[in-house]
Amino acid sequence: MNIVTQEAKKKQAVVEFAYKKGKSAASEKYGVSLSSVKRWCARYDGTWQSLKERSHRPHSHPNRHTPKEERQIKNSFKKKFKRYGWDGVYTDLLRKGYKRSFSGMVYAAKRMGLHEQKKPKKKSRKQRRYPELLTPGEKVQIDVKEVPFNCLRGKVLRDNKHLYQWTAIDECTRMRFVYAFEEHTPENSVRFLKMLIKAFPFRIQTIQTDNGTEFTYKYISDDVICPFDKALQKLRINHKLIPPRTPWHNGKVERSHRNDQRYFYDWETFTSVEELNRKLKDHLEWSNSKRMRTLDWKSAKQLLAEKLSA
Repeated sequence: MNIVTQEAKKKQAVVEFAYKKGKSAASEKYGVSLSSVKRWCARYDGTWQSLKERSHRPHSHPNRHTPKEERQIKNSFKKKFKRYGWDGVYTDLLRKGYKRSFSGMVYAAKRMGLHEQKKPKKKSRKQRRYPELLTPGEKVQIDVKEVPFNCLRGKVLRDNKHLYQWTAIDECTRMRFVYAFEEHTPENSVRFLKMLIKAFPFRIQTIQTDNGTEFTYKYISDDVICPFDKALQKLRINHKLIPPRTPWHNGKVERSHRNDQRYFYDWETFTSVEELNRKLKDHLEWSNSKRMRTLDWKSAKQLLAEKLSA
């Protein structure tokens, strides 16, 4: 028997005694106030459940969300949650002048019945934490993502072509640059590198990649140097290779690819690499302007501006 049930049954004994001997006698015998005995008698319906302790939570609070704020949350949830999640809802609210905290927004949304669908739990790898870099360009992660086949339409689908997205992300500011090519080759890695240097407004000191042949010939030749390595040597940029079969060492660019899948590829289709790059340009602008929880609700552009002005 739990404490709530015990207390309710004690009150039941007091009430039943009060019915036999009177409320004052019950108050005197059991050492409880007369007002409590009267209140319990009024609530009693013949069962001890009617005497269980009720919630003391107030029905209203001076800091509760206003009806206007609740409407804003509902509208933003309807527009943004399915594609962009809670972060997208909160970012949309901030744009509208919302002043509450992120946790307050989520609590209010759930109170209003706005819930996310529960996903099955996955066994996660033990978390590995690396020190955050403080200088833009100190290390940039680069990786290649194959464009999902179900996004292809028209000529590229008929010709059975594959499209590939090159992605670079600065570890310090999370600033990204992306571009797509039709072939998965070292020569396209070199082209992407030249575009990246023009796109990023800071000097790149180190580039970190996996061991794919688009980046290095380390595991296929001892004599031939990969064109990408040659370009980095010419530009005096250090090339850091992660250990084989350890994609979590390139975790930031891998995570950005998962976000691209969720926010972009699950919603778009392409008939050519030119159309893909046009749409990627808009998506890149959005992702670099997106407020991130990990950056204390700043965007990559905002953090970069702060770093460059410091």
